[in-house]
Amino acid sequence: MNVEILSLIVLVVIFIVASFLSVNLGILALVASFLIGAGFGGLSVDDVVAGFPGDLFVLIVGVTYLFALAQDNGTLQRIIDGSMRLVGHRVAAIPWLMFLLTAFVAAAGALSAAAVAIVAPIALRFAVQHKVNSLLMGLMVVQGATAGAFSPLSPFGAITSDLLSNNGLPREPMGLFLNSLLFNTVVAVIVFCLFGGLRLVRGRDRDRAGVGAASTTAVAGDGPGSATRPAAGDGPGAATRPAVDEDLEDGTGSGRLTVHQVLTLVAIVGLVLTAMLFGWDVGFVALTAGTVLTLLAPNRYAESLKRLPWAAVLLVCGVLTYVGVLDEIGTIDYLSDLLTSGANPLLTALAACYIGGIISAFASTAGVLGASIPLAIPVLEAGALPMLGTISAIGIASSVVDVSPMSTNGALLVANQRTTEPRLFFRRLLLWAVAVMAFGPLLAWLIFVVL
Repeated sequence: MNVEILSLIVLVVIFIVASFLSVNLGILALVASFLIGAGFGGLSVDDVVAGFPGDLFVLIVGVTYLFALAQDNGTLQRIIDGSMRLVGHRVAAIPWLMFLLTAFVAAAGALSAAAVAIVAPIALRFAVQHKVNSLLMGLMVVQGATAGAFSPLSPFGAITSDLLSNNGLPREPMGLFLNSLLFNTVVAVIVFCLFGGLRLVRGRDRDRAGVGAASTTAVAGDGPGSATRPAAGDGPGAATRPAVDEDLEDGTGSGRLTVHQVLTLVAIVGLVLTAMLFGWDVGFVALTAGTVLTLLAPNRYAESLKRLPWAAVLLVCGVLTYVGVLDEIGTIDYLSDLLTSGANPLLTALAACYIGGIISAFASTAGVLGASIPLAIPVLEAGALPMLGTISAIGIASSVVDVSPMSTNGALLVANQRTTEPRLFFRRLLLWAVAVMAFGPLLAWLIFVVL
């Protein structure tokens, strides 16, 4: 048995073990990274450790730390209350509000992951406050980021345009953007219907009665019932926070904003602007802002760091380290070769869509675009396929799978949701991601290439 097949078998085994035993999947993945990489793949320990996603670690820790402070000083509650005044008692409109907000941030120039990092913490606390399925809310945020990800101002749009121009092919940035926007909006409608959105529409009266309820309850397992939210540390990998904000004793629940709330709002707005206008690293900017807030009142925020979702961070980073080992030992290339064995132009486009979709579920979408689009360049140059349709299909297939918990966007959802044990939420998100990987590239190919 070659090492590529062995590494895939081990990947399946650790997922099965983590599903039935109370063992953090990240720990299993780190051990598997060492055993497969150094034991069978001929890698050094340094090569194995090099696959640890340090940038993602900083992003998750920085963003969740800043929003933990915002939760503790009551700023998030202020944001939620203000947003609810915009939508009234229409709880069913909240997921769509988050979809549009994330799409706007991404279309304005922020990386897809940056848009999700900014909006997800707020959206998923809305889910807790108003008993909305956290999976529904998180998926709507990611779909929004994907919908706006190919605007002419965005990095994905720029990468695609550069690849086409470098090969002497015409660019159609607005056509690509509109195709992606429409496709992902349709996917968002499907998500809304499948994960409880219709119940929100039908249950307006019930939701209206619960709008002012305290956030001490949450949907148990994201089902229709509710249960008391566990305190930090009550479950395996639990990372929930107290339902009552610590600074309510200062009167932050009503009246004017406190100094800490004003500074926190400035930090959040600054995070958005620096990501959109200057492309600064969201994780380090959030970590810097959180550190400044903490230094202003260290005793007040002494417990905030302990409430970060460390189990979720370990889970995601461990799995991505193993994915890095798979890349180093050639497993990813092995899968790519299996998919590109056909010579028919339509099959070549389909293979490019699946390569982009499958690999992007585990790696950077920006990097995958640079690898998957060139696969279709020869047939595009020959005029065998529609240029805009083919590029749209590959771009959409490579980005729609960003809901995967092993991609940055999905990892941010795992780290920020508060209603479900991280391992269970990870598994549910992964099941949806597998469905998207199976059918997303195929649908994009059928709609934009074949039809």
